[in-house]
Amino acid sequence: MTLAKGGMAVLKLKKGTSTISFDSQNYVLTYIDYGVVRATHSTAKGAGEVGSRVINTTLDNRDVEIVGFIRARAPDGVDDDARAAALTADMKAKKAALYQMCEPRKEFEILPDGSLSLKCYTTSTVKFSPSKLLNNDRVAQFVIDARCYDPLFSDAVARYRKIAEWASNFVWPLQIPDSGFTFADRTDSLITLLKNDGDVETGLLINFTAAATVENPKLTNVATGEFIKLNRTLIAGESVIVNTNHGAEGVTSYREDAIEDAINDLDLDSSFLQAPVGTTAFHYTADSNVSAMTVTIYYFQRYLGV
Repeated sequence: MTLAKGGMAVLKLKKGTSTISFDSQNYVLTYIDYGVVRATHSTAKGAGEVGSRVINTTLDNRDVEIVGFIRARAPDGVDDDARAAALTADMKAKKAALYQMCEPRKEFEILPDGSLSLKCYTTSTVKFSPSKLLNNDRVAQFVIDARCYDPLFSDAVARYRKIAEWASNFVWPLQIPDSGFTFADRTDSLITLLKNDGDVETGLLINFTAAATVENPKLTNVATGEFIKLNRTLIAGESVIVNTNHGAEGVTSYREDAIEDAINDLDLDSSFLQAPVGTTAFHYTADSNVSAMTVTIYYFQRYLGV
């Protein structure tokens, strides 16, 4: 897959707070191949059966190849010796940044545009061209080979839905009656509709936040009856986050500076809720003081390709 010129968002590589942008000035992208995601079908075959039956399907890893080159730059208005030294230093710094970004022991992200992310590990260090014509103090061609063990693209920024939030009473032009007015009212609905426009189901980050003492909060998928319930009394100011993403499941409590693993407070009949493709209704309740709780659901839509 080649990257067309003009009108496309700038491809970026990101690790933590470090970012490399293929801006055609410093790092130039000439080719990128996102590969494909192959499927593995597990089958069963009975005696005398024609063909076989698919009993399970899994998606394999994704391999990505990025080809580009580095352009060294020097300030204007300097003599030849100073320019040559500046180009050498700039090339060295940019190569070092690319090596650090694609260090094989650490995960990094490929950001095709401002909205999508693909998490990868390189399968080797960055490969630079052995040719002096393509690898010198002014230009250096490179190849990055990476493997995505989670092969799906996802939203670069989490989406979210709130249950039982505060609705503002500010309407402009603002008129304040003699009897006064409230700045905001708490909504009565304990149900929210979560829309997943991705290609597959996705896990959730469910944030239970208590403004006062709340007993045993519970979030239920209205259609299926599956639920997440905490057998725990939350105190004022406490937040409990339940992560239902595959491979990262957990329950963590935050009380000011105190962080506690609360997985043992998860009700044994709970399910690690997923958001299927389409619209899902979630209902929140608690054994006491429901009005003191706000529930925020964060999620990343996931895509098979771009």
